[in-house]
Amino acid sequence: MRNPWWVLLAGCAPAIAAHAAETYPARPIRMVIANGPGSAGDILGRIAFMRAAESLGQQIVVDNRVGAGGTIGVEIVARAAPDGYTLLGTSFATLSVAPHTYKNVPYHPVNDFAPVSLFAITQAGLCVTASLPVKSTRELIDTARARPGKLLMASAGIGSTSHLAGLMFATAAGIESTHVPYKGGGPSATAIGAGEAHWSLGPLAAYLAPWKAGRARCIAVSGEKRSAIFPELPTIAESGVPGFRFLGWNGVLAPRATPRAVVDRVNAALVQALKMPETRQLYAAQGEEPAWTTPEEYARIVREDYERYGKVVKLAGVKAD
Repeated sequence: MRNPWWVLLAGCAPAIAAHAAETYPARPIRMVIANGPGSAGDILGRIAFMRAAESLGQQIVVDNRVGAGGTIGVEIVARAAPDGYTLLGTSFATLSVAPHTYKNVPYHPVNDFAPVSLFAITQAGLCVTASLPVKSTRELIDTARARPGKLLMASAGIGSTSHLAGLMFATAAGIESTHVPYKGGGPSATAIGAGEAHWSLGPLAAYLAPWKAGRARCIAVSGEKRSAIFPELPTIAESGVPGFRFLGWNGVLAPRATPRAVVDRVNAALVQALKMPETRQLYAAQGEEPAWTTPEEYARIVREDYERYGKVVKLAGVKAD
């Protein structure tokens, strides 16, 4: 008795997948970035993707898809064909936080993706508008306590990195500020530079332009140690809020069931790009340093942060509007 056609086809599947991986990529790759143009994740991603494209021998076309805390862009990739031609560049806020703040998110950050690699681990910068007479974390805390609820805290959106970081800082410092969410890191930084908001705790890269122009002032960083790029900035922990630590990340993921050989191919190209001296120089100009991982390491980070920040979101009572 002959085997039915679907059994024969199933037997060919591994060979088909192997052949696809060997010829990958045969056409341009679409990189959906779940952050707005000009945001830290967008800028750092484009730097890495441009060089990774050279190694892959195909163009990587960036497609910014924002809205609903970035979940729209993430959903596009979750539902895409698992062939390596639609990838996701996103931040931990969109992947590990937004599912806890938005109802009925149509994807699961752990189960619906094949992590490829990080491309940045970012310290948050505590920055204030230049018109606010504050030059240190201690002075910001004192000013906020003297004017409870009067200072405006800008963020890149509800559930974003800067939103959670700002909430964690305000709680740890014992201050009260009014949250003003913007549609992305770029608009949030612009608001600080224009004096529309008083302070924010977001990726340093987002605030470099207004800081260099004298419209904003960065006074501290959120990591457990000082930034190698801006060593003159003290940590928040050493500036009046002992034990404070907050780090964000950005990375690349593929749809679940993407062949491991394809994932490894993209990982190798991305890691090679991130190790280039010129990439480090361009990242440094944005106030950041490149970072990379194996797919397994990134999967662990995604899983742990999804669980960790689910607890943070619950405790903070953060809910999307």
